[in-house]
Amino acid sequence: MSETDLSFLESSTFQQILYEMLLTVPEDLDRSEGSIIYDALAPIALALFKHHKERGKIIEQAFAVTATRKYLELMAIDYGLALDKNEPTEDLRNRILRHKRNPERGGALSDYERWALSIPGVNYARGLNLIRGIGTVDLVVGGTIPNLLETVRELIDRRKTPGLDLVVRHVSRQTVPIEVVVIGIDKEKARQTILAYTNSIGVGGTLFLAQIFAVLVGAGATDAKILVPTTSITLKPDAQIDPVVTIT
Repeated sequence: MSETDLSFLESSTFQQILYEMLLTVPEDLDRSEGSIIYDALAPIALALFKHHKERGKIIEQAFAVTATRKYLELMAIDYGLALDKNEPTEDLRNRILRHKRNPERGGALSDYERWALSIPGVNYARGLNLIRGIGTVDLVVGGTIPNLLETVRELIDRRKTPGLDLVVRHVSRQTVPIEVVVIGIDKEKARQTILAYTNSIGVGGTLFLAQIFAVLVGAGATDAKILVPTTSITLKPDAQIDPVVTIT
């Protein structure tokens, strides 16, 4: 079966539809604007144009990346994901996308992350294999729900591989002192600029000295010297950065 080309739903305009309809009219008949034929076809072309737009909106509801809240909730029900009416729409969308893009693999490490992220309010999960030896998995989670660890553990215990030694724990915080000399912008602006960058560093990510310099220059600094740290720092696998910023 050949694929159906739906590009016309996006590219069709009222003028294009009307033009194509007028082409079907014999040339010996008056098709100019204001003619009987033109005036008869124009409302039909407008109705078809609106219909195409509505069809496009309907098709968008079939995809998690474009669906509105109502249809995202229906998708979540289809996938067996728990619903929370207070969960932000984008968080729900991301949970559905993670579920679709990471199918279960028979108890693989990614399955534990997948199961944890299926819980409303859990916005981070990372499995660490063999951290405490053979047959162990540490699942590091972050989220906004009460009793986070207990809720995740209860779900994982029902699904984990028998005999697996699994620990569910919070994301840890790794303190990183940052001391910078800045010229050209005030100290508070420089501090907030650095904090905005460090907030973008994910769990287990890397603090790059070159990026600190780049964001300061982007904020208007004419020069900057990073005193501490002296090299880029890679966080521990289960750690989120806790920056202590000093501007001199």
